[in-house]
Amino acid sequence: MKGSITSVQELILALEEGPGQDGYLSILKRLEIPVRDLVPLCTWHQKHYTRNCLSRNADFELFLICYEKGQRTSIHDYDSQEAWVHPVSGEVTEERFALGPNGALRLVNSTVLRPPTFSYMHNGSSVHRYVNTHDGRSITLNLYAKPLRKWKVYDETTGDPSTMSPGPQDR
Repeated sequence: MKGSITSVQELILALEEGPGQDGYLSILKRLEIPVRDLVPLCTWHQKHYTRNCLSRNADFELFLICYEKGQRTSIHDYDSQEAWVHPVSGEVTEERFALGPNGALRLVNSTVLRPPTFSYMHNGSSVHRYVNTHDGRSITLNLYAKPLRKWKVYDETTGDPSTMSPGPQDR
């Protein structure tokens, strides 16, 4: 196994080499990037979480997702092959949902994620949301293999989906 990854530049280089036989998770498990080195790459907004793109190519995209206390994502489903979420500071609660026969959303699992854990999702089993349940700011490192071109956002009341695409801040 290769050594620790201690900078964002090393992480991007390792990801660009490809997942290899052991996959992207083996790269992510080597992370030892100090949070103080990630903070300057973060942006914050008082009304909603932010997505900060660190790298993107045809094979993957890498984001820092930044949450103020109490912020949460919408309930959504990725249109990617695979996704890994790694809390690097604070904690987030991952809520996974299933769609009922009438289209209503049903909470099926809720897990608190803290450093150094990882969450994994793949296409077809990833209706979820994240909530910053920490008493301060939280940061997650999100890796998507293939880049997100669109995703579904679900109405919490009806379960009705709508399709979203990346905005200018995500490019």
